[in-house]
Amino acid sequence: MRLLEFLTSSKEKSFTADELATLSGYNKALVARVMRMMTALNFADDVGYETYKANAVTICQMEPGWLGTLMITNEWPLSYGPYIREYLRKYKPCDLTKTEPLYHFAHNGESSWETMRKDPGLKQAFDDAMTVRNKHYTVAWHEKYPAASRLSDISARFGVPPVIVDIGGNQGIDLQGFAEKNPNFQCELILQDQPETINRIQPGLDKRIKPTIYDFFKPQPVKNATIYYLKSVIHDWDDENSLALLSNTAKVMAPDSTLLVHDMVLADRHESLVRADMDILTMMALNGAERTFTEWTNLLANVNPPLKIVKVWSSPKDPQSVIEAVLADST
Repeated sequence: MRLLEFLTSSKEKSFTADELATLSGYNKALVARVMRMMTALNFADDVGYETYKANAVTICQMEPGWLGTLMITNEWPLSYGPYIREYLRKYKPCDLTKTEPLYHFAHNGESSWETMRKDPGLKQAFDDAMTVRNKHYTVAWHEKYPAASRLSDISARFGVPPVIVDIGGNQGIDLQGFAEKNPNFQCELILQDQPETINRIQPGLDKRIKPTIYDFFKPQPVKNATIYYLKSVIHDWDDENSLALLSNTAKVMAPDSTLLVHDMVLADRHESLVRADMDILTMMALNGAERTFTEWTNLLANVNPPLKIVKVWSSPKDPQSVIEAVLADST
């Protein structure tokens, strides 16, 4: 209905339900009822009878990342959530290694990624939501993992700038954060993602970052990089697909290359609501999964060639961890 958009078009002005109805094209009574809910949620201020004004929350919610988050966490689940009971009854016992995912069931065999390819607005919302989450809600990978010191040692030892490849790195927020923290560090930063994501990158990325179109289910073109980095990628996929994309990376890793997987590592017991909820969400929407340390260990061991975990780097301020892994046969 774009009501919040109209409210923020003039931040100092108040709008009546009549005015919002004219601007939006929707019935005045409907606008008033929707705005009753919006003001109850503090998404706008009620400043008079059927009269509304933008507040700080309204302005914040109109940022692209927050709009995308609202769509991904509220509107999108409505497309598959109502099918849960029917799905559970039809496919009991619901072994997800043999049964089609819930999203496919609700969308006549279509996956989430196929939906996003057909719906640019949804894909943009997804990209924007991931960007704002990585910017505001997670502790940066290079703050958990000692990237600067490790890379400085490598640079001094080999005499060449390190290469970091961010696979499925969206709009570059993670590489940009590293670049801003290390403005004078000589390195090559390669950002890889789908064309619809790469082509929407806004100006302002650090000059060391090279956006590149890449499908991680195809052979990895960058060989022997210092670090291969995956943020919130593996949890979007089941084991079969995860093994395929991880194998494409492992096959080009040098003995001294490092794989960093920035994802959740679930507890064996007494897990938090935030992480348990994310596991269910990825399962329903993407046929993905959050994984325990044991599950991560087993998954990486089955990559071709196999990988092994060196250490898990965590922060109490972030539900995600950085899993440091290397080729299993490296010393």
